[in-house]
Amino acid sequence: MPLPTFTPSPSGDWSPNLPGLDRLRLHWVVLVQLVVTVLMVGMIWTVQVVHYDLFPLVGADSWDAYEQAHVDRIGKVLFGPWLIEGLCVLVLLLAHPKRLRIAAIISAFLMLFILIDTAAFSAPAHGVLLDRWDQQTYDELMIVNLVRAWLWTVKGAVAVWMMVEVMRVALRRGPNAATPMPS
Repeated sequence: MPLPTFTPSPSGDWSPNLPGLDRLRLHWVVLVQLVVTVLMVGMIWTVQVVHYDLFPLVGADSWDAYEQAHVDRIGKVLFGPWLIEGLCVLVLLLAHPKRLRIAAIISAFLMLFILIDTAAFSAPAHGVLLDRWDQQTYDELMIVNLVRAWLWTVKGAVAVWMMVEVMRVALRRGPNAATPMPS
C-alpha cells in the first residue's frame, strides 16, 4: 500500500491526500477544538483550586473511599473532552494553512507535555494516594498539577489564536467564499 502524498487538496484546506479528510471543514475542527480545550482549561483549574485544595480536609477515616471515588469520577468526566481535543489536534496537524499548522504544532507539543506530566507525575501520585494519604505526595501533586494547569491554559490561548485566524481569514474572504481557509 503506498504512503499518502502530502500535497494540498484541490480546496487547499489539507496537506495529506487521505480519504475523507478533504470533506472536513477546517473552521468546524478549530471551533470544536476551541470548545473542548476551553472546557479542559476550566476543569483543570477547578481541580487545582477547588478539588485538590480540599483533599487535606477529607480526613483519615474517609480518605481511601474519597480518593477512589475522585479517581473514578474525574476520569469519566475528563476522558471524552480530552479524547476529542487530542483528535482535533491530530487533524489540525494536517492543516495546510501555514499559520494554523504552526499553532497546531505548538498545541501538539503542549499536549505531549501534558501527557508526560500526567503519566509520569500525576497518575503515580494518585496511585500512592489511593493506598494512603501522604502529605509529601499531595504536595508534589499540587505542584505538578499546577504545571499541567498552566500548560492547558497556554493550550487554550493557542486554540483561541487558531479560531481568530480562521475568523480573520473568513471575514477577509467574505461570506460567499468557497473554502474557509486559503493556503
